[in-house]
Amino acid sequence: MALSVEVVSRSGAGSWAGQAERVSVPLLDGEMGVLPGRSPVLALLGRGKVRIKPVDGAAEVTLVVNGGFCSVDHDAVTVAADLSGEEAQAAEVIGAEELLAEAQVLMPLSAQGLED
Repeated sequence: MALSVEVVSRSGAGSWAGQAERVSVPLLDGEMGVLPGRSPVLALLGRGKVRIKPVDGAAEVTLVVNGGFCSVDHDAVTVAADLSGEEAQAAEVIGAEELLAEAQVLMPLSAQGLED
């Protein structure tokens, strides 16, 4: 028994479709593994990697996603990402740069408060 898997995004970047033995998706509160026969579920995606093990024995497929949802129903897994592939990686880098810039602005203020 196999899973029918489809990964899509709004722009079409980083998509994948096929049969898989198992799938792992990042959620807002952790990670969810999906095997054939799993109960139906609808979950919100977080930021991370979708890992797919194809049934044809090919190497594991890894796709970076950021936001969206995952639906599992009758061995059909649909991952609808807000961003995927290079888009998701770029958003992650931009997010990290913004956090770093914010931290650099706040650090001198913290240091001044400690010296008084």
